[in-house]
Formats: sequence, C-alpha cells, structure tokens
Amino acid sequence: MGTRFALLLLLAAFALTGNAQFLRTSYFMDGAQYRLQLNPALAPTRGFIHLPGISHANASLRTNSLGIGDVVDVVKNADDADFFTTDKFNDKLVDVNKAQAVAGSDLFAVGSWHGKSFISVNITLKVDGNVRIPRELFSFMRDMNGMNTNDYSNYVRNIDNQELNMNAYTEVGVGYTRLIGDKLSVGGRVKGLLGVGNASLKIHKTTIQTNLQGVDSDIDWSNLNIEQLRDVNGTASVDVEADLVTSFHGLELKTNQDGYINDVGYKTSKMGISGFGVAFDLGLAYDVTDDFTVSAAVNDMGFIKWTKGSTQMAHSNTSSLDFDTNQNPDDMLRFAQVVGGSKVLNWNMIRLTPDRTNLKSRKTNLAATMALGAEYRLANDKVSLGALFTDRFSQPVNDSELTFSVGVHPSTLLDFAVSYSPIACGGSSFGLAMKLGPFFVGTDYMYFGKNTKCCNVLAGLSIPLGGRDDDD
Repeated sequence: MGTRFALLLLLAAFALTGNAQFLRTSYFMDGAQYRLQLNPALAPTRGFIHLPGISHANASLRTNSLGIGDVVDVVKNADDADFFTTDKFNDKLVDVNKAQAVAGSDLFAVGSWHGKSFISVNITLKVDGNVRIPRELFSFMRDMNGMNTNDYSNYVRNIDNQELNMNAYTEVGVGYTRLIGDKLSVGGRVKGLLGVGNASLKIHKTTIQTNLQGVDSDIDWSNLNIEQLRDVNGTASVDVEADLVTSFHGLELKTNQDGYINDVGYKTSKMGISGFGVAFDLGLAYDVTDDFTVSAAVNDMGFIKWTKGSTQMAHSNTSSLDFDTNQNPDDMLRFAQVVGGSKVLNWNMIRLTPDRTNLKSRKTNLAATMALGAEYRLANDKVSLGALFTDRFSQPVNDSELTFSVGVHPSTLLDFAVSYSPIACGGSSFGLAMKLGPFFVGTDYMYFGKNTKCCNVLAGLSIPLGGRDDDD
C-alpha cells in the first residue's frame, strides 16, 4: 500500500549506483572529470570516455535532523513501526524535518581536447526525491498510540505543509569549454531532457478534532476492541486538504470500493518518456594571479514539460470523516481505523480521489545550482587550498553548503583531496577523494553509522584520452 508509494518517491534514488551528479571535494582536482558537472568551465586535464556499467555513478542522502537509519524507518511506512515511540527518535526532531535523496549515473559520456577547446557529450540518468515532515505529525502519531496524555473532550491537532516530491529524467548534454588567453576559461552546456517521471504529494492541512467522553487520556486507538470503542461517546472529525499529481507512464493509482486511493502500482512494460525539456549550464574561471583562481557557475537552468497522456491527479475528499456516536454507535470504530496505526503516509486519512476530468500537460523546473569557488595553488601547483560555496535551489529542501578542501596533485595519474563542510550535517562532515589512474572514488560526507545525517559517494572508471596541447 503506502509502502511502495513512499519507496518509489524517496528511495528510488538508491536503485542507482548525490548531489545532482557532482562531488564538491573533487571541484579543485584537475584530473577529475565530474567537476565539469558543477562548472562547465573547469575541463579536466585529460579527455575521457565513460561506458555503461563501469562509468561514474553518484548517490547521496542528507537530512536536517534525523539519522539515515531513522529516514529508512520512516520511508518503510510499516504497519507495525514503533520508531516514533522512542524518546531517542523524538529528541532528534525539529519543527520541520527534511530529507533529500539524489542519484545519477552516466549511461555514456565522452570528452576530448581540440586545441584550446574541450568538447563533451553525456547521456546521464538522474533521480532526486525530497520530503518535508513537520514535528506535529509524529506528535499526532504518538497521541494516537497512547504515548501522550490528552483531553479528548477538547482535542485539536493541526498538521500543516507536508510534502513529498520525486523527479527522474535522462539528460543528453553537449558541453563546450574554451580557454581564452592565459587567464580566462568559459564554458557552457545545453541539455535535452527526457522525462522518465515526476510525482508530487502535498498535504496542505490536516486537522483532527474530538469532543468525546468515556475515553482514557492515554488511549491507544490502534489497539482497541469493538466493546471498548462502544463505550466512547461524542463527536470527532478529520479534515484534510491534499493534492497528488504524477506524470509517469506505467504508474497506476489503485482505488478501493469507496473510490479512494489505497495502493500504487507500476508496470515496467508501460514505461516510457513522460515529458521533454531543456536546460543550460554556464560557468567561468579566472586566474587572478598565477597561483590564485576564482570561478563561478550556474547549472540546471531549465524545465521539463510533462505530457497530458502521462499525467494523473488526485485530491483529498474527507467529507465522510465526521463521526457522531449519536448518529451511528459504530462511528468510533471508523474513527480508530482512520487515526490509529503507525504509518506516516496514512491513505485512510488522506482520502485521495482520482480526478480524471481536468487532466492537462504540466511543467516543472529543475533545481538550479549556483557554485562560487576560490583556489590557491602552491608548490608548483602540486598542492591546492580551495573554498567552494554551493546553493541548490530545490523545494521543499534548499541545499546550501560551504566546503573547504586541501588537494595534493603529484601527477595526472594520481590526485588526492580532503575536505570539511561546516554548514550541513551539524558541522561534522569530512570528505575524501582519490583519483588513481582511471579509477576515482570520493565522498563529501563520510558515513559514520545509521545516525549520520548526510552521506554520499561517487565512484567509477573512465578510459583516458589525450590531454591539452600544452600538456603533451
């Protein structure tokens, strides 16, 4: 039921073998091909070929509060989950809890030098998902499972602005980098986008109210029998405003006998292109002195237009979620079935009804990324000190980071870097990267166990091509 939907939306990224296909720690590594993805003006010292199965792939997960193990528990959306009942979990929560998963993998890529110009072509699959959950939702779940003391003769719980998004597309890009004189490098990339799928669930408002008698203040609504529920008298109501919109060929919104969505299926045999779009990257790098370089770039300025034929919509309809034991003695049983349980994504409460009458094409923007860098080189360019600020303009999770790095570059075959990022992940984020011949592996956020708030990895092999004329 909700499990498959949540896993599809958020954890689909991990089916790939981060942040938008770049690694901050590699930004100042001359031999790292993927710094092109963050600034198209920073071409690597040598050309490359990436082939399917062995090319670079990137995956990342970051949160602003919970550990990665906690996020997995939430996304599983299990019927018998108990993670939210522990004080350890609840002590980690902030008012608005956010998580973001991003992944990318090259299906094919090639780049080569032609005099002072570097030309590259890539075909890359990208997936990103993010979720926003207010603390109030977990407090409500604790209420309904008897973890908190409440006065149900006048109980009101408001839960606002829950959001879950997922985007998957294939990028076909052509990039061009040009060295102008001895100091300036400029670059750009134009990208055609083939939309695999997009989904957005927004729960704008949820209000639960009760005016009940004959109920214990620590009642567990998920574990009561019919006789106990019939001792409860009064009124209650659940009011939800929510919208779901998807553009996925092959995605099925399954409904129960009352017409409400209670499951989501996916038929891979019907998978296809669900939308088309275009995006641009622009960047430059300037040598202020022989040893000091500044750089800037803006990436993923673009959109995808999703087709009408792939689009489905649904809206909440909670008009039937008014309960009055004076009208129906079994209404408290219905109420318990709606509010009880352990699911973060509660289909019984959202009551989404498919809307098949107002379907139309739709457009979504990519999450653009800005990068600002400064590098100082010493020891005949064998050592570098770098500072990089990035800001990824995504909703509901905006992703800003400042990364300081130290690199050691003994040769074109050997490259190392270490980094520290003080903004995200509680200021405890250390990164490492290594290029050894054709093999590259790196991380901006090292994994320190299930309580880690951020982790990512980029790894793979590339076939080297010739270098710049001045390197030959």
